[in-house]
Amino acid sequence: KTEACNTANYKRADRAASDIRYIVVHYTGNRGDTAKNNADYFANNAGLNASANYFVDENDIYLSVDPKDIAWHCGTKGTYYHPYCRNANSIGVEICMLDKNGGVRQGSIDHAAELVRVLMAKYGIDAAHVVRHYDVTHKTRPAPMVESAATVD
Repeated sequence: KTEACNTANYKRADRAASDIRYIVVHYTGNRGDTAKNNADYFANNAGLNASANYFVDENDIYLSVDPKDIAWHCGTKGTYYHPYCRNANSIGVEICMLDKNGGVRQGSIDHAAELVRVLMAKYGIDAAHVVRHYDVTHKTRPAPMVESAATVD
């Protein structure tokens, strides 16, 4: 499904597939949210200075920013901890993974893993180039994937 992000929240570009070298996995951190809720929010609000290419939950995947354009998902006003991964050479995947009580919805993680595998094949990205937001900025996102290495596998 597609719900186009407000154009004020990302950079229009015309990236070639070969320009996309990383996939950055995030999570929204919002309890009980959905891919649609997030896609709608970014579509209907300007000036957020943030965006993601995809939002995924256990039921849906929403394309918000076309991968040829640059979503603002792993930038920092401070220090980068990853030597190469930046918004300009990556795709951002936001997982809506918390239930209303703050527990992890495994179905959302599984669905996101399916999407990441498809994107890896499409863009020729190996597993070493699939990173967490934490790996780029040290922002504790996705928290369950920072706190437990088993969640990452």
